[in-house]
Amino acid sequence: MSSSEYKTKLEYGVSAVVLLVGVFFIFQAFTIETSRESVGPRTLPLILAISLVVSGLWLALRASTDKAGELKEGYGFLESDVKRIFLVVACGALFVATFWALGYFSALFVTLIAMLLTFGVRNWLAMLIGAIVLALIFQWVFMGVMLLNDPKGALFDMRPYTNWITGAK
Repeated sequence: MSSSEYKTKLEYGVSAVVLLVGVFFIFQAFTIETSRESVGPRTLPLILAISLVVSGLWLALRASTDKAGELKEGYGFLESDVKRIFLVVACGALFVATFWALGYFSALFVTLIAMLLTFGVRNWLAMLIGAIVLALIFQWVFMGVMLLNDPKGALFDMRPYTNWITGAK
């Protein structure tokens, strides 16, 4: 396979992942209740999700018209560890599955630990403290300050245990 073919295939792969993430978040954005304002609580998440979809389509268009550009040193997965690539993709799937099952806070916590393990961090105390701090900060910023929707998990609703972070009742 030539480097041009490799880069085109890689662009298609990235495009597919970006499109899937964008479509997932479009569906999630529509779980946010609307209000009578012209710019309501659903606006920013929907803009970001649509931007992901448009970006994924743009990447696919570039790849289909052979405009992906020249392959640069270190680009893509040629020099990467296949196991680590698989684990990074698995972390994304883990985030989506945990978000669906347990909600946002748990998905952040679990996925950060999984990503740190993927990249070789083995200090469990640092991983647990880092995951708790990150999940607390993100929960407070996105659900408390920005007042984004915090959907309950399909299997277990963690919101009664995390509402204190955002001040929700």
